[in-house]
Amino acid sequence: MSTPPRPQPVARPAECPVRALARLGAVLSLLLLPAPARAATPRVHAIVGARIVVAPGQVIPSGTIVMRDGIIVAVGAGVQVPADARIWEGDSLTVYPGLIDAFVTPAEPKRPPAAGAGGPPGRRPQTLEPLGPPRGAASALSSVTPEARVVETLPLPQAQLDALRGAGFAAAQVAPGGGIVRGQSAVVGLGDGTPNDNLLRADAAQVISLETARGGYPGSLMGAIAVIRQAFLDATWYRAARLAYERSPVGTERPELNVSWQALQPVIAGRQTALFLADEMLEVLRAAAIAREAGVGAQVVGAGDEYKRVKEIAATRVPLVVPVDFPDPPDLRDAADAIEVDTDRLRHWNEAPGNPAALARAGITFALTANGLEDVGDFRARVARAIARGLRADAALAAVTTTPAEMLGVSNRLGTLARGKIANLTVTRGELFSDSGKVREVWVDGNRYEVSRDERGAKGTWSIGWDHARHTLLVAAEKDTTVKLVVGGDTLSATGVRLDGRRARFTITRGAEPPEIFDLRGENDVLRGTLSVPGVGAHEVRGARLPDAEPEGGKGGDSRPGTRAPHAAESSTPLETPVVMGNSEAWRMPVPKQPAAVLVRNATLWTAGPRGTLRGTDLLVRGGRIAAIGPRLQAPAHAVVIDATGKHVAPGIVDEHSHSAILGNVNECTHSVTCEVRIQDVVNSESINIYRQLAGGTTIMHLLHGSCNAIGGQCAVIKNKWGEPPDRLLFAAAPPTVKFALGENPKQSNWGAEASDRYPQSRAGVEEVIRDAFTRARDDQAQWAEFRAHRRPLPPRRDLQLEALSEILAGKRIVHCHSYRQDEILTLMRLAEAYGIRIGTFTHVLEGYKVADEMASHGAIGSAFSDWWAYKFEVIDAIPYNGYLMWDRGVTVCYNSDSNDLARRLNTEAAKAIKYGGVPPEEAIKFVTINPAISLGIERRVGSLEVGKDADFSIWSGSPLSPYSRCEQTWIEGRKYFDRAEDLAGRAALAAERDSLVARAKSAREQEKGKGKDGGGGKWPPRYLDETDLSGNACGHEARLLPFVSEAERRALQRGEAGR
Repeated sequence: MSTPPRPQPVARPAECPVRALARLGAVLSLLLLPAPARAATPRVHAIVGARIVVAPGQVIPSGTIVMRDGIIVAVGAGVQVPADARIWEGDSLTVYPGLIDAFVTPAEPKRPPAAGAGGPPGRRPQTLEPLGPPRGAASALSSVTPEARVVETLPLPQAQLDALRGAGFAAAQVAPGGGIVRGQSAVVGLGDGTPNDNLLRADAAQVISLETARGGYPGSLMGAIAVIRQAFLDATWYRAARLAYERSPVGTERPELNVSWQALQPVIAGRQTALFLADEMLEVLRAAAIAREAGVGAQVVGAGDEYKRVKEIAATRVPLVVPVDFPDPPDLRDAADAIEVDTDRLRHWNEAPGNPAALARAGITFALTANGLEDVGDFRARVARAIARGLRADAALAAVTTTPAEMLGVSNRLGTLARGKIANLTVTRGELFSDSGKVREVWVDGNRYEVSRDERGAKGTWSIGWDHARHTLLVAAEKDTTVKLVVGGDTLSATGVRLDGRRARFTITRGAEPPEIFDLRGENDVLRGTLSVPGVGAHEVRGARLPDAEPEGGKGGDSRPGTRAPHAAESSTPLETPVVMGNSEAWRMPVPKQPAAVLVRNATLWTAGPRGTLRGTDLLVRGGRIAAIGPRLQAPAHAVVIDATGKHVAPGIVDEHSHSAILGNVNECTHSVTCEVRIQDVVNSESINIYRQLAGGTTIMHLLHGSCNAIGGQCAVIKNKWGEPPDRLLFAAAPPTVKFALGENPKQSNWGAEASDRYPQSRAGVEEVIRDAFTRARDDQAQWAEFRAHRRPLPPRRDLQLEALSEILAGKRIVHCHSYRQDEILTLMRLAEAYGIRIGTFTHVLEGYKVADEMASHGAIGSAFSDWWAYKFEVIDAIPYNGYLMWDRGVTVCYNSDSNDLARRLNTEAAKAIKYGGVPPEEAIKFVTINPAISLGIERRVGSLEVGKDADFSIWSGSPLSPYSRCEQTWIEGRKYFDRAEDLAGRAALAAERDSLVARAKSAREQEKGKGKDGGGGKWPPRYLDETDLSGNACGHEARLLPFVSEAERRALQRGEAGR
C-alpha cells in the first residue's frame, strides 16, 4: 500500500509591517478592555409583622427587619419598609439571630481503620515514626500540623450545609480533623456561595486533641499531652531564637525555619485561642492545665459529662463548647442486660440532659453544639430536653447566638439582630426549642434558604381580614371541601368550593346581598388573595394561620410563642443519687470533713517507728497531723472520739509499685526512652480501685509508668483521697520519680515476631540506650551552661525528655527500676555510679538476694513480690525468701502490689515476711509502711505513727498482719475516707437507686419506641476503668493476678466504650 503524499504548507505573501502592528494593537486593545460589570442588583428584603427576638431576653412582639445587601439596616416595631424591598410576611413567625454552631468538622466518608492500628493496649509493635522531620520544614510528627488551615479545605459538603441549616444554624466554626495539634479553624457562614463569600474569620483557633497516633508516637494519652507541651515549648524557643538571630545575625548560627512553630506564634502571643477537644470531663481539667502551663488562652469542646466535676471546671474559667448528644435509654428488655448494666451508665443517662443547666448554675461560659449527633436535625429537641432539666430558655438561646459569637471573636457581626450586623436569621413557626416549633427558613448573608415547607397549603383555620375587620375562616381537607367563614357570631358556609393545594376559591352568600367571591392562596402560615364583589369592587385579603390548627404529621395544636410542650420521654426531675460511702463514682462523694481533733482510744498501735507496738494506747490527731501518742490522753473539746478497745491501729499502707488510677495507657511503648511523659497528667481520680484499696488500708500509691521502655515515664505519688479531683490526689511532698526497666520487657522479648523494629533487641542494647540517654543529657547541660555564661548566642531548645534526664543526673529525680536478674541489677548500679548517681529502688528485684550486699553498698532499696515466681523465664531463680535475705543483709525492703487486687491486701503480703524467713512482726509491718515511704522519699511525712506526721492510719478488727482481720476505717490527714460500717449501711440505698433507674430506663425506652425510635444512641462517656482492669498485659509484663471483670465490662471493652 502506497503512503499518501504529505500536504505541503501553503506559501503566504509577506505581511506589511505596518499592517502587522495594526493587528497587534487591535488585539491588545481587546485584552485591555475592562471586564463586564458584575450584576449589582440590590438585595433588599423586609420581614414584616414577625415576632423578633433581637437577643436573648429582648423580644419585639411584632416588628420588621430590613436587610440590604446582606446587612441588617433596620429592626424594630415602627420600621419603615423601603420601596425597593421584597416583603416577606412574618405573621405567626418568630425571627431569631442566626444560630451559630461553635464546633463543626467537615463530614468525611467513613474509612477502614489503618493497618496495624489495633492490637492489645500498651503494645505498639508497628512501624514507628522516624525521629527526623519527614514532612519538609515542619514538625517531625505527622500528628502535629498547626500550619494546616481549614480554609483551604472549604466548602463543607452540600449535604452537611443543608443539614446544619435545617437545624437552624446560619454560621459555624469549622475545625480540621485528625491528629493532635490539628491546625487552624475558621468561622464561616453556612450559605451556598463560594468559600470566599462565606468566610467570616480565618484562623480563628488552633485545634488540639488529646488523641494518640495510629501505630506510632505517641501511643498513650500521657504521650499526647507531652507532645502538646513540647510543641508549645518549641514554638516559644523558635520565637526567642529567631528574634535573637534577627538582632545579631553576625556570629550567630541561623536557626531553622519551621512552618509548624511559626504557625503556633499567634497562640503563644495571645492572639489566637487554643481549642482543646476533650473526650470526658477529666480531659477538660487536663486541657486547662496544659494551657495554664503554656500561658495560652484556651477553650474546650467538652463531652457532655462536665456536670460531674463542675466545681473544678468552673475554677479553671475556661469557656466550653458542649454537645447535646445525650444518651438514649439503654435497652434493658433482657433480664440479663438489666442485671449487668453498669449503674454509672444508668446515672449518666439519667443526668446528662441536666449538664447544660449545671454549667449555667456554676457560672461557666458555654456554647452548645450539634457535634456528635447522628442527626443534626435532633439538635433543637435535645436542647429542649436540657431546658426541661433546668436550663433557662434565654440561656439556651444565648448558647447558640451571643455566647458563641463572643467566643469566636465575631460578636461585632453575629449573635444579635442589630443594625450593621450580618443578616443571619433563623425563622421559626412556634418557639425555637419547643417540640412543635419548626425552622421555616434560615437567612445567611441576606440570602433566604427555605428549610421546611408547609404542605397543608390553604387548609386549616385562619384569621383573615379586609377593610380593617378580622374574621375566622375554616378550610377543611380537600376530600371534605368544606369552607366556613365566621363573621361575628354567624357561621357562613361557602359554595362553589375549589381546593387545589395552596389555592382555595369559594363563594359566600349573605341573604340577598351580592355574592362574595374569594380567591386565596395559603403558603406556610400566611394567606393572601382577593375578595371580589360584583358591582362593588375588590379587596385585598390577608390572613394568618391560627395556632390551634392541626400541625403536619399528627394531631394537636401548635405552641404559641413562649410555650413549650414537654419532651415525651423526659422527666423534668432526675432521680437523686444517695450520698453514701461505697458509691461507685468518686465525683459524687463530698470531701470528708476534717474534725478539729480525733482521739482514738485504747488501741494497739503498730507505730512502725522507734516505739514499736504499743498496747492500750491513745492516738490524738489535730488539724490532720498526729498530735500525741500515749495512754489516757485528754480529749479536746469537740473532738471525735473512737473507742478502739480490742482493735489495732496501723500506719496507712504505702504501695511502692501500682498501675491503678491511670487513664489512657500506662505505657508509652513507641520509643525506648520516653521520660518526657508524666503519669501526673493522667491520674484517674474516678478509679474505683482507689476506694477498694482504701478498704484494705492502703492510703498511698506510687503510680508507675509501665516497663516496656529502658527509660519510661515520670511517675506520680498519690494519696487515696476518694472523691477528690486528680490534682488534689497528688502528694506534693513526694520527690519526683521515674521508671526504668531491664530485661525482657524493654527488649521486647514477648511482643511477638513482628516487634523487631524498635531498638534495643538485647539486654546489652538496654544498657547502651540508658548510657546514650545520660550522655545526651550531659551534652544538653553543657549547652545550657554555655548559654548562661554568654558563650552561646542562642538558647538551646528546651526538651522535656532531656530535662527529665538532667534531673536524674542531678539526683533530683529518683529512679525506680523494673528488674529481675542479678547481672542486670549489677550493670545498672555500675552504670549509675559512673555518672555519679544512685538507683533509688529496684522493683520486683527477684534475684536481689544474690546481690544484696552490692545493693546495700550502693544504697538501693529492694521492692519485691512476696511469693511470685515462675511466671516467665527470667524469674526462674525467684524464691519466696528473697525479701528476708535482702533485709538480713541490710537492704531496706518493701513489698508492692503491681496489681489492683493485691493492693487491697498488702497487709497479708507483709505477713509473708514472717512466714518466709521469720522476720519479726514489728519489722514485717514496715515492709508495707515506712520502708516504701523511704523508697519514695516521704518518710518524714508518712509511713509510721509518730507525732508531727500526717494522720494517715487504718483501724483493724485484729492484728493487721492476720488474714482474718478486717480494715474497719481508713483515715488520711485526719479525714475518714473509708468506714466499713457506713459502706454496708449504704448498700440498700444504692440498690434501691439502681432499681429505680432500671425501671425509669425501661419506661423511657418504651416511650421512645412509641415515637418510632429504637433508642441506644447518643454519646456514652468512657468507663473510668483502669487499664489493668481490662488487660493483664497492659503494664509491659505478664499478669500474675487478673482482677475480676464483669461480663458487662468485657462487653463494654469490646464495643470500645471502656476508655482509650
